[in-house]
Amino acid sequence: MTSVTVTTDSTATVNKSRVPKTEIRLCTLEEFKVKADPLFQEHYEEIALRKDLMELKPNWPMYDALDNSGSLFIHLAMQGDVCIGYSMNLVTNHLHYADLKYSQNDVLFIKKEFRGGRIGLRLMKVTEDYAKSLGCKVMLWHAKERTTLAALLPRMKYGVQDIIFSKEL
Repeated sequence: MTSVTVTTDSTATVNKSRVPKTEIRLCTLEEFKVKADPLFQEHYEEIALRKDLMELKPNWPMYDALDNSGSLFIHLAMQGDVCIGYSMNLVTNHLHYADLKYSQNDVLFIKKEFRGGRIGLRLMKVTEDYAKSLGCKVMLWHAKERTTLAALLPRMKYGVQDIIFSKEL
């Protein structure tokens, strides 16, 4: 099994075996658009519950505005030049608790063939550490019911903050 080590500069490398190195690192929004684009359809197919209602169409002008305001950060999980996962996150002060700076994950994805190891967990940990370095006091993740992520979060000491229900109108 591959062992991943994350360094203080947010990079991750694999042990000295001949296994390709997995690097977890910050990236720009422009780099994300290029490197992660091949994963979007796979991610969408897996998580979109109502494809008849939810068309995959990222709101890039909104992401650009968030990025330009310093409210967005992104980590990529890379093997060489190939993106195998990502974590995109928002940072802001809470609307009800103005002194509370927090980070909320927008999207988290690891290609299926790379799951089951520690890459996803490391990606989440690097995300948490970076949010903390920005002064965030709370990290929020959302997960679909009965998924691996929903089972993992309590083991990572996360508790339920809110439950979100949806209804088509």
